[in-house]
Amino acid sequence: MSNETLLSSIIPFAGSGLLGYAMGFALKKILKWMLIIVGFLAGMFFVGVQLLQKYGYVSTVNWDKLGNDTSTQIQHWAANVDVTNSLFHTLGIPVSGGLGLGLLAGFLRTH
Repeated sequence: MSNETLLSSIIPFAGSGLLGYAMGFALKKILKWMLIIVGFLAGMFFVGVQLLQKYGYVSTVNWDKLGNDTSTQIQHWAANVDVTNSLFHTLGIPVSGGLGLGLLAGFLRTH
C-alpha cells in the first residue's frame, strides 16, 4: 500500500473524527438540557391533570387509552422514518468511521 493511498484515507478519517467529537460533545449537552425541560413539562402536565381531577373538572383519566394512543402515534412516526439515504451510507468508510468514533468519544466524554 503506497503512502499516498494511506494518507488519502487517514486525513478524511482524522478530520471527520474531530468533527464527530465536537458533534458528540454538543449532542450530550443538548440532550441533557432537553431531558431536563421535557421532564419538567411532563411533571407539570401530570400535576395539572391531577389538580383538574381533584377540583372536579375531570372525573377520571383513562391512562390506558392515553398510553395506547401515544404508543400508536410513536410507532406510526417510527415506521415513516427513511434510513436508506443516511449520512453514513453516502460518506464512505473512512469518513463514516471517523465520524462515528468521534461522535462516540465526544458523547462519552466524562467532563
